Amino acid sequence: MRVMLRALHRGRRDEGIAIVAAMGVVLLVGILVAVTVSIALGEAKGTGRDRQRSSAIATAESTLDVLTAQIQSSDPTGLQAFCAPVSSNKTVAGDTFSVASTVTYYDASGNAIPCASLPSTVVAQAKLTASATPSKASVAYASTRKVESLLKMTPAYANNLDKALFSQSSMTMSNKTVLTSASATPNADVYTNGDFTCNNNEEFHGSIYAQGSIYLNSQCTVSVDVWANNNVSATNPSASIGGRALATTGSITLTKAALGQQARAKGTVTGDICATAGKCFGGVLGMLPPPNVPFPQIDWNAAAQSMWVNEGYTNIVTFDDTSANCNWYTGPSVTGADGHTTNLNGKADVVGAWLYGNAYRLPAPTIVIDRCSSMKITLQGIGLTMNKNLVLLSLPGIAFTGNTTITSVAGTGTASNPNLLYFIQPWAYYETPVTCNGEGITLDNQVTVDNTVNTLLYSPCAIRKANQSQVVGQVYSGSTLTVDNQLNMTYVPLPVWGGLVSSNVVKSYAVQTMYKHEVQ
Repeated sequence: MRVMLRALHRGRRDEGIAIVAAMGVVLLVGILVAVTVSIALGEAKGTGRDRQRSSAIATAESTLDVLTAQIQSSDPTGLQAFCAPVSSNKTVAGDTFSVASTVTYYDASGNAIPCASLPSTVVAQAKLTASATPSKASVAYASTRKVESLLKMTPAYANNLDKALFSQSSMTMSNKTVLTSASATPNADVYTNGDFTCNNNEEFHGSIYAQGSIYLNSQCTVSVDVWANNNVSATNPSASIGGRALATTGSITLTKAALGQQARAKGTVTGDICATAGKCFGGVLGMLPPPNVPFPQIDWNAAAQSMWVNEGYTNIVTFDDTSANCNWYTGPSVTGADGHTTNLNGKADVVGAWLYGNAYRLPAPTIVIDRCSSMKITLQGIGLTMNKNLVLLSLPGIAFTGNTTITSVAGTGTASNPNLLYFIQPWAYYETPVTCNGEGITLDNQVTVDNTVNTLLYSPCAIRKANQSQVVGQVYSGSTLTVDNQLNMTYVPLPVWGGLVSSNVVKSYAVQTMYKHEVQ
């Protein structure tokens, strides 16, 4: 009996030890599970935070990208829309973010520009900030990320001369015009506030805009768009439009002409190309007219002249309205750039003779002011050689004819760094409007400007180019522009330093991102 009791006692003791051991194992397993769950929860929260941080940065950056695009497409008044802080909610990959953005504008001195002053103050820089904060429901706490960018803002002024050919009235190209661009891109645009007519064998490396109608009557090639407020007519099989044909209020007649993109008109659209689906659309309502561009006015006065002087045009030569200055030259022979003396009687006016004998040895960029009432600056079969930039400001106008070549002194102008020559008959001279007496500027019979000289022809009166001329630069006519025969022209925009009316009015801004990075 005693033996049996001892055995029973020992068994109960062993069972107690086993129970304690099992409980210990259960406790240990519970601790391990708790630690594992804790680690898993921590990792999940960390992963969630990392995901939200990445999404927050991407959300803030995309907000700045949208703001940058909006600023670039806005005029100065439109910039005011981004002054006040903006808040919104965005959802990215299932996470909701509270997004806040601000824009601060600065002038060239680094001073912040008040919002109300943006339409009248030139902006030099803009600082953009955007922050994105995820919803706290996603993780234990929210992680806010903030991104900042700095924009350089370059103003584009109203009345910028950015067209290759411009006429306030009709524009007629009669024969063999080739208009290209020095940039090798199709940006040599043609604009007229009247009708545009291409009569024979013309080539335009850009778009044609007309507030009237556009007529491509023969072998006329346009690289980009043809956009008329009235009608578009391309009736010759050799006519070709690389981009669109648009007629805001009229109709389009293409006959057998080639068309790269679509033809759209308020009226009808007809032509062989319309057999191709998706090419021709008539009856289109609500079409926008071509961008309206008024003729830019160049007024000359003391303020305008001072601006040119500030740009280095310090040599001013003035010819007053006297009989001695405003006549045909009748003096002795004049020594030209080639060292030879030439009898200029009957070949130049007084101002033209001065140019022949002095343009090749100017001490500085020069402004020649011709205040004659009737005698134009005239060269007939006499070349003009320059060694400095030159402005010919003539109230009666300019007429170069008869195998006249304009070039640079060797070493003073090259194709990559040319001299600049301005033919300017101003809109007004010291507040007195210029009166047109026939054509304002005429380049007649083989007047060639080589690629060492870039030229701007500007007149509020008619401009005519006749018979085999070459020009590198731009032509702006405040009346009709006529090209009679064979113009080879390369479009290069020239700066105008002073005199442009409203040239201090900013039209828009070109935007360049200087940096974009995360900040605390």
